[in-house]
Amino acid sequence: MQNKISALKIIVLSFSVTFLASCAKQTEADIIADAQSCLDASTSSTVDACLSKVENLTSEGAYLIKCAGSFIKEGFNSSSKLSSALSGISSGSGSNSGSSSTSLIAGLAFTSKSSPSENASFANTTYDSCVKSKSSGLILLSGLSLTSTSLWSLGLSGSSTPPTQAQLESLMGTLANDATASATVGTAVVAMYESNCQSSNSAPGSICSQFTSAVSAVPGGISNPSAIGTQIMTCFSNNNAPGCTGF
Repeated sequence: MQNKISALKIIVLSFSVTFLASCAKQTEADIIADAQSCLDASTSSTVDACLSKVENLTSEGAYLIKCAGSFIKEGFNSSSKLSSALSGISSGSGSNSGSSSTSLIAGLAFTSKSSPSENASFANTTYDSCVKSKSSGLILLSGLSLTSTSLWSLGLSGSSTPPTQAQLESLMGTLANDATASATVGTAVVAMYESNCQSSNSAPGSICSQFTSAVSAVPGGISNPSAIGTQIMTCFSNNNAPGCTGF
């Protein structure tokens, strides 16, 4: 009789653990759905309340909320701001494709924080969330944002405004051989290239051809992100430099 009771306790306990685990998974799904609904109606001033719902979650869905929420925080849910920044993608062809790309990159700089270094830190956190979300489109946007915001912090830290297209191109030439800049930009390029430029669903315009050019031009390809960072910044600042195709 005692053995039967013990066996019954084990069965009940096992069922309880399984049931609770199932509830926990459903609860996370509910939290993410709630955060998404919150995000859909949010603005740059209200989005923090949505992000707080998933701050302790680490699933792809949670990181998608964190990533998208950061862009809303930056005001990119505004159709005018986003369309202005993305206009460079559709025009990124022909002899001025490099300039179209740097125009796009400059327009995606993060500006919501009080200093260039804080903006760069926020852009880096956002990029990390976007990579973990595995959304190719958001990896592309966050990688470009990280590029412009990091170069602003590294090269124009005394400026309260992000670099213009001309300033960004100049910064790329100045910082092409800077270890921090080349590693940051190169790592972002590799992530953007791998997620957007190796399938039939490649990003539109010239961005992918420029990434491919930079990856192909350096020894080791994607295993050498710092060299890729140096190469692509060199090409964006001087499209006649050796190995620069499609800039």
